[in-house]
Amino acid sequence: MQKKILVAIDGSVYSSQALSYLASLFAKQPDINFHLCTWITATASIMPSSADPKKSLLPNAPGLDKKGETAKRYLGNAQERLIRYGVDSERIHTSVEVSGYNIAATIQQKAGKDLLDAILVGRRGLTGISEMLMGSVSANLFQKCHSTPLWIIDGEVQSKNFLVPVDGSLPSLMAIDHLAHILTGREDIQISLFHCSALFGKKVVCRPEDFYHKWDKEWCDTHLSGTDCLFQGPLLLLREAGIPASQIHILPEATDLEEAHGILREAKKHDCGTIVMGRRGVGMAKGILGGVSDRTTKHAQDVALWIVG
Repeated sequence: MQKKILVAIDGSVYSSQALSYLASLFAKQPDINFHLCTWITATASIMPSSADPKKSLLPNAPGLDKKGETAKRYLGNAQERLIRYGVDSERIHTSVEVSGYNIAATIQQKAGKDLLDAILVGRRGLTGISEMLMGSVSANLFQKCHSTPLWIIDGEVQSKNFLVPVDGSLPSLMAIDHLAHILTGREDIQISLFHCSALFGKKVVCRPEDFYHKWDKEWCDTHLSGTDCLFQGPLLLLREAGIPASQIHILPEATDLEEAHGILREAKKHDCGTIVMGRRGVGMAKGILGGVSDRTTKHAQDVALWIVG
């Protein structure tokens, strides 16, 4: 099954880092296709200027007045970069999209219309002044994009180790399902399943009935209940996707004053370049993961985050 990743290109070093991340994971995975997009607004310039011209995708020739020409140059440079990284040109598609002020909303609409598997954006950071400098695109996507998994790349990420926090909730298992879908049959990655509870948090209670509308009732009752309910279902989904058992690890459960801190600590400890997290949809009651994905995303540095609604 072909999978399509929408990659937001803005000509900056952050786009370059995102492309490097994609190539390190998927250059040799032929079922992953990349749709590179740049958005043109009606008033302001296409995108912010690059923070590091040496690593930038910005065009070498200055003075291009037409936004469309600049956008095409961004995309051309990005496509060439992926090809240099070993990605077959037939797996790369490009387009220039017209947007109003709310670029994040336009990105989200395109992802939904084209039935894309994920949206990938590089970011400048979400702390302090950096949040103001990033133009709010990735921040707005994080707040409002719940229907399409969002991949946020912060810094240079090369590790193929994945950390997946689990908590027995539907969003948590949906994150596992997305990971299994993307990495079907991969034998060169490592996945660690991890549960971290807050020091004064509630004990996890597994409720198989919460999953009946997504998975078969018998399957849920068998694999999402009992003393090992946190890990049994996730393990089976990953195994069914062709990921060898030797590449899936269950880390010791931990308790922390703040779950997000424990997740980031564990990712660093095990050299995990990517954290895959579920999050509750708009209007859903907050639980173990309620708010944790927000705080993890805000404080993460030099790591990729896959946020699955």
